[in-house]
Amino acid sequence: MYMWFKNLQLYRFVDSFELSEQDFAAKLAEQRFQPCGRQSKEAVGWISPLHRHQDELVYHANGCFLFCMRKEQKVIPPSMINEALEERISEIEIEQGRKVFRKEKQQFKEDIMAMLLPKAFTRATHTHAYIDTRNGFMVVNAGSIALADTFISLLVDSLGVLGAVKVDAEQNPAITMNQWLLEGLPESWSLSGDYELKDPQDERVARFKDNELDGQESKNLVVQDLIEDGYWVSKLGLYYKSLFKCTVTDDLQIKGVKFGDELLNQNDELDIEDHMAKFDADFVLMTQAVSEFFSDFSKAFQLMSERQSSD
Repeated sequence: MYMWFKNLQLYRFVDSFELSEQDFAAKLAEQRFQPCGRQSKEAVGWISPLHRHQDELVYHANGCFLFCMRKEQKVIPPSMINEALEERISEIEIEQGRKVFRKEKQQFKEDIMAMLLPKAFTRATHTHAYIDTRNGFMVVNAGSIALADTFISLLVDSLGVLGAVKVDAEQNPAITMNQWLLEGLPESWSLSGDYELKDPQDERVARFKDNELDGQESKNLVVQDLIEDGYWVSKLGLYYKSLFKCTVTDDLQIKGVKFGDELLNQNDELDIEDHMAKFDADFVLMTQAVSEFFSDFSKAFQLMSERQSSD
């Protein structure tokens, strides 16, 4: 069991999350994961956040509910479909002496998919999330908006009404990060050295690291010149205190999270031999760190309040 999240897709609850652990688990159980059927292309559902073969769907510690989505997809290489389609078309053209048109090709393609699906290999991914019931937010460990949307869609199907919205800022986050690079960062934040800036006019992109430049002064000049030329920060590498390193995007995704060694190793001193006890201690550390981060992140990017988000 590995606890530490690598991505933080953040959602703020408009009202407090009122479900108990038992009630929440009962609602998730209605969408418990079932493997792909013979003719299904994919399947999604809830599994235990501890291990997919365990029964409990919610793990509760430090005022947080941890849960997990399993997504299973049938894998059929496009080359396999195209080869079978070409063979089918060739047979008809030779045997019947006629041309195969687009509508018929599409039907052949669907027939080939139906034939191959029962034999296809499956690829599974697990997406963890937790709800911080005391501080009113949810974190999804998803590396993309698309995966986070799939997760949220399943959660809405399970709960009926989620009551949470993706975090949004009063000011364009790109403007905020531009100001940081020109005027300095807020307390608790520092630059990691990774930058991506975009020209909104023609989509030109500038990517660089501190070690690619000749010192801090050169970096400042390059960044200032780009911003004066109309570039906006699209991704910015940051350190949050000594807790972790991450990349913040201009749509407020937090990606590539790497928790600091001091935090990761904190529970090593406890000499915990029980794996479940170690998992619990690490989960508490992570949720405390992210709660502290969420509070400062909300202030730094002027996140909209619950009332503003619901208007």
